[in-house]
Amino acid sequence: MATKRDLKKLIRDTCGGLALEMISAGDIFKSIDPKDVEQIVYECALLQAGTLSRLSIAYDRTPADFATRHEYAHDRRAYFAKAYKALMADFWQKVEEIISHMNAALPDDVRAILKKAADA
Repeated sequence: MATKRDLKKLIRDTCGGLALEMISAGDIFKSIDPKDVEQIVYECALLQAGTLSRLSIAYDRTPADFATRHEYAHDRRAYFAKAYKALMADFWQKVEEIISHMNAALPDDVRAILKKAADA
């Protein structure tokens, strides 16, 4: 598992990158509705803030609840692994939704230009 610091960097970089891509596309292609750009950037900001706020996860049991310290450590490790896996799965699902909204916001002529550039 990555450190909490690395996860925060990943979340900030991903959300910032998505917002930057949409802002850049809005500036380059004037046919993209500015309200769509604003809405997608807002979704990115909400995703970042929401995920970062959920990143601090607390384990509600103590070593006294277990027969041995080893059992406590094993259960605690499994708890955090499961919690972070669920958090990141939810994060990536929302990233995919934002990407879908970004693609839907692009007019057909812009989509054709971008597809042609990607194929070249």
